[in-house]
Amino acid sequence: MTDKDLEQRHLDTLDRDLGRLSSLDRATSYASRPFISFGISLIFIILAGLVALYLFGNSSNTVVIVIAAGFGAYMALNIGANDVANNMGPAVGANALTMGGAIAIAAIFESAGALLAGEMLSQPLPKGLLLLKACKRHQSLSGQC
Repeated sequence: MTDKDLEQRHLDTLDRDLGRLSSLDRATSYASRPFISFGISLIFIILAGLVALYLFGNSSNTVVIVIAAGFGAYMALNIGANDVANNMGPAVGANALTMGGAIAIAAIFESAGALLAGEMLSQPLPKGLLLLKACKRHQSLSGQC
């Protein structure tokens, strides 16, 4: 480095250039923030499709199953976001919780609910729910149940 590089006019120019770069860095960070959540969602949907492909790759309708898994993952994200918005929205709006705290609580309890109670929701309906006697009586009259 020479003595001319340390002159005041060179240092002012350097400060201005560094100031522009830091402003550009902040703007880029702010502008790319919405793409992060979209990217994570897209990775989840693709991962669901890949898991379906791995599990059902030998079946005759693999493409339909992979597409259905992708749509199912997309719907699961939407349903989960709706549940979280309904439950955490008032608390965040009243400043009782921060956004990060609400997301952490929601992630823990939504996952726990799906893991602990999800199997019960996927079991078939109980046998006594449908009144078979009424169906048989209707079938004898109209020929259809």
